Amino acid sequence: MSDKSEFMGKDPVWPLLLRFCGPSIIAAVVTATYNLVDAIFAGALGLEALAALAVAFPLMIIYTSIGFCIGFGSSSLISRSLGARKLEEANIAAGNAISLFLIAGAIATLVFYPSLKTLLSLFGASGEVLEQAVSYMSIETRFISLNFLLLVLVEMVRAGGDPSIASGAAILSTIINCVMDPVLAFGLGPFPRMGIAGLALATTVGRAISSMILLVHLISRSVYSLHSKHFLPRIWAMKEILGVGSSSTVRMAGGSVAQVLSVKVASSFGVIPLALLAVLFRVNSLVFHPCFGLGQGMIPLVGYNYGAKLNHRVREIVTKATTVAFAYGAIFWLMVTVFAAPILSVFGDGADYLGQGIWALRIFAFDSLTIGAHMVLSCFFQGLGKWAPALIVSSSRQLIFLIPCVLVLPQLFGLTGLWLAFPIASALALALSLSWAIAEFRSWGSPSSAEARRGNRY
Repeated sequence: MSDKSEFMGKDPVWPLLLRFCGPSIIAAVVTATYNLVDAIFAGALGLEALAALAVAFPLMIIYTSIGFCIGFGSSSLISRSLGARKLEEANIAAGNAISLFLIAGAIATLVFYPSLKTLLSLFGASGEVLEQAVSYMSIETRFISLNFLLLVLVEMVRAGGDPSIASGAAILSTIINCVMDPVLAFGLGPFPRMGIAGLALATTVGRAISSMILLVHLISRSVYSLHSKHFLPRIWAMKEILGVGSSSTVRMAGGSVAQVLSVKVASSFGVIPLALLAVLFRVNSLVFHPCFGLGQGMIPLVGYNYGAKLNHRVREIVTKATTVAFAYGAIFWLMVTVFAAPILSVFGDGADYLGQGIWALRIFAFDSLTIGAHMVLSCFFQGLGKWAPALIVSSSRQLIFLIPCVLVLPQLFGLTGLWLAFPIASALALALSLSWAIAEFRSWGSPSSAEARRGNRY
């Protein structure tokens, strides 16, 4: 088990980042593509269906945040345990992560399903938009456990030293979803027309197949040696998983609150701004998800090397990953600014839609310059297992900065203020996270000669 993971403390940093972050970035890009495909097919069903996705998006984020809490928390604990050669602790962390998934999935279904219509109404939906949002989220909520399971299994397999298999399963899930979207939404072949509910069901099918593949790998070919005793709840393991992973939950839940407020503000200006908000979220996912994948891939590397007391390697990993995130964000901003009109035309048409959308997209695109670097630094603290700074840094954009911006700026600048809120919040969050990361590095001091020698022969 240890031999399979030792390379994380030995190999040069750039090849390691490519090996771990490359597959997760590809998987994240494919996931972002799935979001775009869903939006494209929803747009083909009508502006009301596209607006329904905007309303449903905050609740989807809440669901995903629970899965990422368990997934990221277990990934950090597993990788740190492997780095410190505590192999039994890694097995316990893996077993308890699966137990937590079962508990969380059952609770989430019981809590959310009976109150879907009420929640979506509070988010700003009404009339036909509300009916379509309920139709979409009914499927997602009934099968929420599959969402949790896939997120947890991907992170466990990645932390065990198999990033390509983990990301391959995530990619397969998205490909299946994209293939099944038109089949189920429009009723191709023997399948009945399901409308927007078909988009949700297509996602569920993809998750189920990928989860089965990862379970087979986990049992037969992974670094873990899981037995029934490892699935028994251990307070220390669950506390560690939930403590570190809670930063992801709070960050995403805070984002959900901010997006609910955004939906309500946009809906007050009409259906077109609400539909545009759905488009902006999904276009922005093309920078958000790759940088999220970069951070995902980095967590096991940070955790392993920190557990092995190779702090100089941790510093190098984080610095290089942050540089990559900023460079990608700058390229993305330039592309979106130049090609705003063609991008918007993929999702809809009409003079009012394009007239409002080009201005909105060019403002919103500034978010890409800073959001990626902030996300990588948030994952850095998760990899260290330091839940307090991870919680504050990762949630700062949504809770500390974005919510006040969404509440205040539209009052001052109208609809333009809503589009401005996102890039301003991201810039402030990056300033905070960068300052905290620099302080953490300085607290380690300069790499000692003994640490450097240990890293060279590790």
